[in-house]
Amino acid sequence: MEPIKETSMDQVLIKKLTDTVLENLENEQFGVEELSEQVGVSRSHLHRKLKLLKGKSVSQFIREVRLEEAMKLLQKDVATVSEIAYRVGFNSPSYFNKVFQHYYKVAPGELKKNPQIILPEKLRDDNESEDKPAPSLWNRPVFKTGSFASILIILIITTFYLIFPKYPSEYSVAVLPFHNLTGQPENEYFVEGVHGSLIGELGQISSLRVISRTSTLRFKDSKMLMEEIANELGVNTLVEGSIIGAGDSLRIMIRLVQVFPKEKHLLAQEYNDSMEKVLNIQSTAAYEIAQKINIKLSDQEEKLLSETRTIHPETYKNYLRGLYHLNRGTEESFQTALDYFQQAIDRDPGDPLAYAGLAMGYAHVGHGLSADEAFTRATRAADKALRLDPTLDEVHTTLAILYLYDKWDWEKSKNAFQSSLAANPNNEIAHAHFAWHHELFGDMESSIYHAEKAIQIEPTSSTYYSWLALLYFENNEFEKAESMAKKSLELQENSFYGLVTLNWLSLKKNHHEEAIAYVEQMPESDSHSKVFLAHTFIQTNQREKAIAIWHELEKESQRNWVNPVHRAMIASCLGLTDKAFELLDEGYEQRVYPITYLNFYPATQYIRRDPRYKHLMNKLNIPYHEN
Repeated sequence: MEPIKETSMDQVLIKKLTDTVLENLENEQFGVEELSEQVGVSRSHLHRKLKLLKGKSVSQFIREVRLEEAMKLLQKDVATVSEIAYRVGFNSPSYFNKVFQHYYKVAPGELKKNPQIILPEKLRDDNESEDKPAPSLWNRPVFKTGSFASILIILIITTFYLIFPKYPSEYSVAVLPFHNLTGQPENEYFVEGVHGSLIGELGQISSLRVISRTSTLRFKDSKMLMEEIANELGVNTLVEGSIIGAGDSLRIMIRLVQVFPKEKHLLAQEYNDSMEKVLNIQSTAAYEIAQKINIKLSDQEEKLLSETRTIHPETYKNYLRGLYHLNRGTEESFQTALDYFQQAIDRDPGDPLAYAGLAMGYAHVGHGLSADEAFTRATRAADKALRLDPTLDEVHTTLAILYLYDKWDWEKSKNAFQSSLAANPNNEIAHAHFAWHHELFGDMESSIYHAEKAIQIEPTSSTYYSWLALLYFENNEFEKAESMAKKSLELQENSFYGLVTLNWLSLKKNHHEEAIAYVEQMPESDSHSKVFLAHTFIQTNQREKAIAIWHELEKESQRNWVNPVHRAMIASCLGLTDKAFELLDEGYEQRVYPITYLNFYPATQYIRRDPRYKHLMNKLNIPYHEN
């Protein structure tokens, strides 16, 4: 890849790298790992940076700094050639002589004798580094043998990859976690927030597949190379970003690199404006990224990305602080997040983002709130946010999930999901849960479509793979179900629904020992797990073990609350039909999950012909499944 024009910040970095090598000049053990550690940049990021700026690897860069310092010392005639070799970090004078002569086209001894020798204007790269190009295809041993069979095999392989490339052919991008170059660690919340916001801006483009924030965060400070990251995420372009200033003004450096089919630098742009224009900067960056990828934007997308938007800096920072703490997921951080969202509202009651944050916060049902109170507060904040800005897809998603799982308002849930995906086709959370909305009504084609979309956007989610496995199983696509379940277990050991799917598949094949082994890997203390365990024991003619589980949970329910729907499903397995419906009525009154998904659980197959089951489905306004 050709070197690019350096910005002032690039020049600062190169100087810092050079100075660091010079400070460690005599340390012959000083290499790539030590340099990346001392300058505070990951090895992979440093490699990519020097490839972009200088067209060379990190080890080449270190070697050339050593050689250039050696050249200065030789011209000054301050010591013997061997002594200078050791001074600049070479542990072998003979190797130093060889490398120096290759680089400068003159032996170090000759330069020492005649310091006025004119050196070549363009210095050659050291092709003995790890980046030495591979020999031409036609000079490789297989062709020297004249083996027609070998040539034919290679031609077939080459043709295969030309016709079926391993890289994604559609427009796809992943925004890697931004680097905090502000010099202030406390700005991490801001760096993380702007990274997520840019992903959201790009996500509005319907013809572009944008990898989720959750999946890209796995590569924060990663030492993987660009090609490896792009392969794992299944994209052909990557965005790197750095926040340089986050005070009264905002300075962001964005780099866009096409990784497949051939690595090529597409954009290196520094955005610098007042903090009030932070939303504009993000939209502009998203627009220019789309242009460089050659995406045709719709009129609506053009309008969204070109709108002028301003926000009070402290309002935006409090909003990002709230998101940062909300993403931590603890009870303490939940309250801190709400406090920051409220501070943002107090400063600017007309800004929609803080209300969006409150809606998402209360939807988590934390801080000692009842489900009803949390729902009321979440919907109130969401309605306010959407009145101010109806394009906030996160708010539509929050409402859709609340209506789906808590309030059982299927029509409002469907409308909210549709609004969310209209605003952001790359909202993986909306896709993942919309799949389960469709499953309720037996629309498996739509259900699987959205579940697959969720994985395309968040390809590192064990949960989403396991959910898709369940849906494939329900749709009688058993090979796909097994493949997705095993993938979920690769991503996360003991993936709950991955184990459930494999348990169901084993029961279907009458592989009883296998079925029990899968279900016994689930958390022992979880009443949900015990539903699958009891069902497995009934299916494998071990009724006494299922009865033992029932007695254990009933005893526990006398001391503590135990999900009545879980208990009802175990009662169903055991033929305790009246008790099962008594507990289901209790679950309905308490609006306990997963009562709306009874059709999905094999454990309820024993009671589905009872008229009371059909009556319950009618109350839930869900289609009745007898089998």
